[in-house]
Amino acid sequence: MMIRILKTVIIITLYACQVQAQTPNTLSTDEKADGWQLLFNGKSFSGLKQIASGGWEIKNGELLATVIPHGKQMDIITATQFSNFELIFEFKLSENTNSGVKYLVVNNLPNQKGNYLGLEYQLLDDLNYRYAERGNLRSLASLYDLIPADDGKQTRPLGEWNIAKIRVQGDHITHWLNGDQVVTYDRNKKDFKDLIMKSKYKDMLNFGQQEKGHILFQNEGTPIAFRNIKIKVL
Repeated sequence: MMIRILKTVIIITLYACQVQAQTPNTLSTDEKADGWQLLFNGKSFSGLKQIASGGWEIKNGELLATVIPHGKQMDIITATQFSNFELIFEFKLSENTNSGVKYLVVNNLPNQKGNYLGLEYQLLDDLNYRYAERGNLRSLASLYDLIPADDGKQTRPLGEWNIAKIRVQGDHITHWLNGDQVVTYDRNKKDFKDLIMKSKYKDMLNFGQQEKGHILFQNEGTPIAFRNIKIKVL
């Protein structure tokens, strides 16, 4: 455990030093050469599409979910669809934040046309927000409603930046939080399909099996901030 904590501290410290030396929402020369691209430039919604009118603002280089006056979810997606990729983003939680980043998102599932659905990296204030059902299956960094993040995950305090990574390579998918891999699964395996049948997605034909899709940032009415959103196609 001590080795894991030290490893995480070193990774976060090194990343923090890099961030301090590099302007947020930019790519270094090495990142560009390695194939990384920005999904958010810190100044505009270029490359992003708001599913509903409103719900988001850009301030001080951050993509911010705003208050929802009517109670309906107001999400934002990438204009481009992706298949195999590595996605890295920073997020900042506030008290009672309940949000998420969905990937391989489509809106044409049978009997679900028009609904933007995909696998979800859960973003949650685990300390103050409590789901009445499904418990840690909906905790921070989990595969929402399906696979809980590993125990002992390293979370930064509210108001500080966390670093998330999602890697999709065919059917093999991993979630990372602050340098540690916290979820791993193969969506083509029987055990994963069994989890689907026990979840809220059980009646959604072909859920989670899409070869490519959008990336979606949720606004469910609670505060969440994003920055340094970048992707590398694998």
